[in-house]
Amino acid sequence: MTVRQAMRKRRASFGPPQDTISAQGAVMAQPRTPAPLPEHSTGRASHELVVSFLTTGRAIALLGLFLPASMLAWSLMTRSSIRGSLSEYYYTPVRDLMVGTLITMALFLWSYRGFSDRDDDLRADRRVGKIASVAAAIIAFAPITPRNDDRCTLVQCIIGDRSAAFIHGIGASAFFICLAVFCLVLLPRSVVSSHGALRRVRIYLTCGWIIVAAIVFIGIWQFLPAEIVFALGHFRPVFWAEAAAIVAFSFAWIVRGRALGEAINRNYQLTRADVVRAAP
Repeated sequence: MTVRQAMRKRRASFGPPQDTISAQGAVMAQPRTPAPLPEHSTGRASHELVVSFLTTGRAIALLGLFLPASMLAWSLMTRSSIRGSLSEYYYTPVRDLMVGTLITMALFLWSYRGFSDRDDDLRADRRVGKIASVAAAIIAFAPITPRNDDRCTLVQCIIGDRSAAFIHGIGASAFFICLAVFCLVLLPRSVVSSHGALRRVRIYLTCGWIIVAAIVFIGIWQFLPAEIVFALGHFRPVFWAEAAAIVAFSFAWIVRGRALGEAINRNYQLTRADVVRAAP
């Protein structure tokens, strides 16, 4: 074997330089096991989604507080008498606030996804939320019969004043019943197992029974003799019963949202600490 042949054989054993570079590139291009940081980012995104859900719940509660408060404030500022019910404020300058608030509540309730560890409870939350949403929209678009106003809304012009008032009553009944179901059934099911859980359940149940009492009182009021209604009407009992029901629901919703927020933030902080400790 000549010297030239020996050198060629030696070069062939090392291989060309580009082969070595290609091998290194292939190794670098291979997918590597992700570090804990992406997991933390995913947890943060999930945390932000849950916070968004809780924000929706708080919006529903605040709107529930705002509705009767705005009507009462208007009566006090204008020094006019409080109307017989929340629905009667439709024929006042507060109508825009009333309709806007109800439609906003309807949108929030329709988009409500529910919160529970069981799928059955999730489906129940969503169904009740959607029924309450439709009922709130009916209350807004199908007002009660006007007393001294010949103008009609779109729904009243199409189906008539009496039919619109009848549908309004059905929507109002369904709306308050849904609020009671939330407080008596759904919120206790989704209670967070933490300090004060039993106290929160009692709050939910108390608020629910306040709503039930308001529904029963309003139902009885419709069938009382005219003399009793005339004698007690200036106290506006229906208005206060409806306002109490909505405020009770809003309070229960706020308590639940606060408990969920604290539990989720605590769990997120613990998960974040575990990721930091596991990081190399």
